[in-house]
Amino acid sequence: MDYQEIISVCYCGDGKGKLEKAESLAEEYGFKLLQQKNVQDQLGIVKEAVEALDEQMTAMEMGKTCSQCAAKPDGGCCSAYMGNENNDALQLLMNILAGVKVKLVRDDGVECCFLGERGCLLLFKPIFCLNYLCGRIREESDKDKLSLLEQKTGALLTAQSTLEQIIIRFLVTVQERD
Repeated sequence: MDYQEIISVCYCGDGKGKLEKAESLAEEYGFKLLQQKNVQDQLGIVKEAVEALDEQMTAMEMGKTCSQCAAKPDGGCCSAYMGNENNDALQLLMNILAGVKVKLVRDDGVECCFLGERGCLLLFKPIFCLNYLCGRIREESDKDKLSLLEQKTGALLTAQSTLEQIIIRFLVTVQERD
């Protein structure tokens, strides 16, 4: 597979199809990927960025805010559209490589297929999910805290993107050899 083919295969389809592709890639290449020092190092960097963002979100009590909204009828921003359109097989593969037991939690056509009872089961989340700040969060948050949140989100997105590019280069190289 070349770069364009990898992108086409990994970014198209619904949540179920993308998860199937991620599982297939993990089965075929997961062990080899985890043996790559650059993959191990970047996974560590992404995990640290996740922790830093989680700490900031906790300090801002975003879990409480989001839970209150999600409990209302039609509340929450974790819709079925998010689960089907905003993730990709490479991002799901990164979660699998990080030890996350990625599975479809629901197929109700309303909420994201990766949204469990305790929130999103993904460690590494789609770009939209990380960037989205509803009006309530923006209104209720201090500007300095919001700025810090955005900086930490940017650091995480950069780290995830770097890991994704490392994986793509690995897949292209492996495919060229086969």
